[in-house]
Amino acid sequence: MTLFLRRISISSSLIVCGIAFAAKEPATVPSVPVATELEKLMSEHGFEVRGIEQTADATARAEGGGLLARLHMLLENFDYVLVQTPDGGVERVLILGEKVAYVPPPLVVESDDEDADPVTSESSDAEEIVLSTQRKGSSHLLTLTLEGASEQQVKQLLLIDTGADQVVLPASLVASLGLDTSTLRNQQVQTANGSVDARVGTLPAIWLGDTRVADVSAAFIDDQRLGGQALLGMNVLGRFRITIDDVNNQVTLGSK
Repeated sequence: MTLFLRRISISSSLIVCGIAFAAKEPATVPSVPVATELEKLMSEHGFEVRGIEQTADATARAEGGGLLARLHMLLENFDYVLVQTPDGGVERVLILGEKVAYVPPPLVVESDDEDADPVTSESSDAEEIVLSTQRKGSSHLLTLTLEGASEQQVKQLLLIDTGADQVVLPASLVASLGLDTSTLRNQQVQTANGSVDARVGTLPAIWLGDTRVADVSAAFIDDQRLGGQALLGMNVLGRFRITIDDVNNQVTLGSK
C-alpha cells in the first residue's frame, strides 16, 4: 500500500491575522508616543482600539503611507489583531500585549533508569515522537496528559491547531489540575468567534507520549464559550518539525 504523507513545516513565529508587518524604516525616523498617535488616527478615521492602555509608555515611528502602514509601524513591538471593513478600511484594532521573545525550555525525556541523565533537545538528537490521532473532519486530535500542581495528571483531547499561539483549555480543568487561581492572570484572547476573557497560567508540563514538555503557557476559557474543544497551539507545536499521516491517522514530531 502506498502511503501519502502531508508534511507541514511549522515556525514558532506568531502570526496575527495573516497580516505582514511593514518593513523597518531607517533609524533616523523620529519616534512618537504610541497611545497619542493611535488616538489621533482614531479621531481621523473613526475606528476603535481595544487595549490601548498597554501602549501607555511606548514610543514608535509614525511615518508611513496609508492608514494600515502607519498602524503596522506604530504597533510593530506589540501582538495585535486588526479587523478590516469589507471596503478595506479599519474597523477595530485589538492590542494583545507587548511582544516577548519566546525561548522554549529543553524537552526532557523521562527514563526508567534512575541513574541515567535526562535527555534534552540541546544535548542529543531525540528520537521522533509518533502519536496516534483521532479525526474530526480534516482535523486531527491528540489525547495528551496534562500535568498540574503536585504532579496531578489529567488526560485531555486536544485539537492540533497551528492558528492558536498557545494551548487553550476549558476553565473547568483549573480545579482538576490543582492550579492556584491566584497565579492566573486575566487576559483577552482572540478566538475564531471573537475576543473572549481568559485566565492565563503555566502548566508544569504536557506529556507527548513519553516526552515531557515543561512549563507550557495555557489560556483557560469558559467551557461554554470554548464549546468543549481544547487546542494544542504553537507554543508546543512550534518546537517540532511535524509530519501528519492522513492515511494512518498519526502525527510525527521531530526535532528541528
